[in-house]
Amino acid sequence: MKRNVLKVKGDMMSNALKWALGLVGAVLIVLVMTCPNEAGYTKWLSKEHGIVCVNTGFDIGCKRQEAEVKWKSRYIMHAGIYTQVKDKYAEGSMDYEIKAFGILHHFFDYSSNLNED
Repeated sequence: MKRNVLKVKGDMMSNALKWALGLVGAVLIVLVMTCPNEAGYTKWLSKEHGIVCVNTGFDIGCKRQEAEVKWKSRYIMHAGIYTQVKDKYAEGSMDYEIKAFGILHHFFDYSSNLNED
């Protein structure tokens, strides 16, 4: 009798483990499939910050609501389930660092100004 009780408990634990692993696997698949790309970031940057950049081959020209903005650098990290982007721009004497975290086809802003001269 004791053996049967242990076997039932063992079967329930293995079923729970299978369900948990299946759920984790399904969540990971959804995160990978919905990881935002650079085109999504470009669209988000235009909508949230009004910055539109055009690559002419030799240079990248950027504008922010008709004002010229100088693009300095970009760091992109694709981690499979999320994307992190850091862009640096200069407008006049103001430097901007735009930071965004993207997951589930959405970007979230955590930007700050570097310096104001």
